[in-house]
Amino acid sequence: MRLLVVSEMFPYPPISGAKIRAYNLIRQLAQLAEIDLIAQVRTLTPAQLAAGTEHLRQYCRSVTSVPGIPYRYSIGKALRTLVDPVPPVVRYSRNVSLEQLVAQAWDGRYNAAIATISGSPNAALRSLVTLGVRPLVADSLELGVFRPRGAWVSLRRLRNTVTWWRMRRFARQLLAHVDAITVTSETEKTLFADLVSRPDQCTVVPNGIDVRDYDGQYGPRDYSALFYAGSFSYMANYEAMLWFTQSVFQHIPERETLHVCVTGNTAGRDLAPLRQACPQIEFPGFVDDVRPYFAGSSICIVPIKSGGSTRLKIVESMALFTPVVSTSVGAEGLDVTHEENILIADSPEAFATQIARLRNDRSLWKRLSAGGRRLVEDHYSADRMRQQFIQILGRLEMGGKP
Repeated sequence: MRLLVVSEMFPYPPISGAKIRAYNLIRQLAQLAEIDLIAQVRTLTPAQLAAGTEHLRQYCRSVTSVPGIPYRYSIGKALRTLVDPVPPVVRYSRNVSLEQLVAQAWDGRYNAAIATISGSPNAALRSLVTLGVRPLVADSLELGVFRPRGAWVSLRRLRNTVTWWRMRRFARQLLAHVDAITVTSETEKTLFADLVSRPDQCTVVPNGIDVRDYDGQYGPRDYSALFYAGSFSYMANYEAMLWFTQSVFQHIPERETLHVCVTGNTAGRDLAPLRQACPQIEFPGFVDDVRPYFAGSSICIVPIKSGGSTRLKIVESMALFTPVVSTSVGAEGLDVTHEENILIADSPEAFATQIARLRNDRSLWKRLSAGGRRLVEDHYSADRMRQQFIQILGRLEMGGKP
């Protein structure tokens, strides 16, 4: 079997949820087929790209990269949405060089093409559809990030509602030319239920990791450390830590003894309000390997209030035996159980209380630590991804459609 994998972003090093998903999927698919990879590069240095290309060649027959096209907002582009059925972030991120590479590679000898998305239907998927690439699988599609939340009326909610409607309309048109799509949770699947032409066109394939990548020694654990992993380029992450520092932190008993660490890109965000509300907060920025931060902390906090998909940061933390305190939205789509493998809290006072419980109750800490790791091994192993893709690709081979 031969597969063409077109990745929205270069999957190595696997330092974000989307890259972790794509990287583990490629490793699993390599056990089933020969893979040719075409990936867009956005932030890597030449040295990082060279090292990543060399690493991926152990799984791929060929690795080709092309610079990604950044989307730049403008009022003109925003106004065009009034008449253009294609979202501006899709239309203006079209990558002609990517299309040329795909057109040259798609020679009829592939059994299928797989687009690794980890987001809403995007420019790369639209390009594959325009080029007539079939059979076509779109992996890890999301719409939840656009879903309006809350009952209050505001300008932001109105904007989100319009964006939600437009993205759903665009997705329905695009998915008519996609043979199979995967989503990471049952919650996401319900959002696509009326957008697909057949119920079995959409399959839930949860995020998975190779737990062996998370075994090993990462140094001593600091039981006074709270950790959050999330780039502030994604607004939901910035808003999450604003809420935590300004609303939650003040309610944590003996907070003066805590350290709070947040990894990820912070460029362009105002950090002063966070530092003012939480003087102990630290921002190491981008890190090559986030595992030592998870393993070296006492608690992983996930104070997410908006967004969609499932949080690989929770799965990674559990794989490293670090208990998680999350909001309901942060844990949405994961098969977690409150008090068994995670603590869930949605108000500032309740979130602070759960952190205090874990700090003061070592038996609770150990129970959640073991329960989280057990959940990952049972439900979020990359091996399960491979088995599900065997079924998806098998159906495509047999009938052209799942």
